[in-house]
Amino acid sequence: DSISSSSLENPFAASYLVDKFGLPSEYASQVSKDLHFKSHEQPESVINLLLTHGFALPDVSNLVRRAPRVLQFSAESIVTKIEFLRSRGASSRDVADILVRNPQILECSLENHVIPAYGFIKGEIRSDRKALAVLKRRWNFLSGYADASVSINVLRHIGVPQSNIAHVLLTNPGILFMPDRVKQTVEELKVRGSDPSKKTFVSALMVKCEQGESKWREKIDAYKSWGWTEEEIFVIFMKFPRFMSNSGEKISAVMDFVVNKLGWGLSLIETYPRLPGVSLEKRIIPRDSVIQSLLSRGTIEKKSYGPRVFLLSEADFLDKYVRRYEFADELLQLYRKVRDESQLKGGSESCDEAEMPL
Repeated sequence: DSISSSSLENPFAASYLVDKFGLPSEYASQVSKDLHFKSHEQPESVINLLLTHGFALPDVSNLVRRAPRVLQFSAESIVTKIEFLRSRGASSRDVADILVRNPQILECSLENHVIPAYGFIKGEIRSDRKALAVLKRRWNFLSGYADASVSINVLRHIGVPQSNIAHVLLTNPGILFMPDRVKQTVEELKVRGSDPSKKTFVSALMVKCEQGESKWREKIDAYKSWGWTEEEIFVIFMKFPRFMSNSGEKISAVMDFVVNKLGWGLSLIETYPRLPGVSLEKRIIPRDSVIQSLLSRGTIEKKSYGPRVFLLSEADFLDKYVRRYEFADELLQLYRKVRDESQLKGGSESCDEAEMPL
């Protein structure tokens, strides 16, 4: 078998991929079986063609790494796809971004696959600009839009507004490729009383669909360990779906800080369900250090310290709790020191809230 496999390899193509694009030798040898060029002429002509149509060298490299077969496509095949995207309003930069993320556009028939799939997307979103934005996301729309159509019909049947369907397609199209999971989640949400006509319905659908059952249970268990019932957790989730977007570990870490260190009760967190999504290292611990300093000076009263402190934008927090005081430099130094230390200790954890640099 190994002799047969080796005989199918294209040594020239494999060497070309390694030398020109830095592909690993083993991978280059494997994909070379589908490449038929025996000289530099064909692949170089494709590279030059892409460069003349607005691709930068890194774009070409990324495209070839994802789809080496593009190097043997005809100029006509490539140009017709580029011209189609340009006819829809895509700039040269847009075309490069779209094809790097979705190289299957170059591999499939324009008439039989690309145009029908694009028509499906635009039909749901009603805008070329937004349809092109969907294509900039990395997802296999050519093979997946049949499943997406099934999912969309499910949503339309239960009364999800077209604008909310378009929102799903634009922001999280991947879940639409799982019609069975969409159907199951739709039923779960309806049983819980979620209203399909509301934006929170599709937000909850996206959050629930994009995670497996084990991850979901992990988050449920994390919240239950602090005293909530599963029913209470679901009520909060349906009001603010991102309540279930964070890992069980992150949920537990934030809850431990705000409950055990700050002494806040569950009812307060229910009122501010965004709180578990805030970064402990970047926001909560550094801002708490500033507030504790202000409290110790008697500058502010304890009753004024609540979750809103952690939900303010960076600029608003600094204006309200740092820059307004005569000792602002001292507070700012403390804030930066604690933030840097906590990030080094806990890693650079992401946060749902917008963060602005100091």
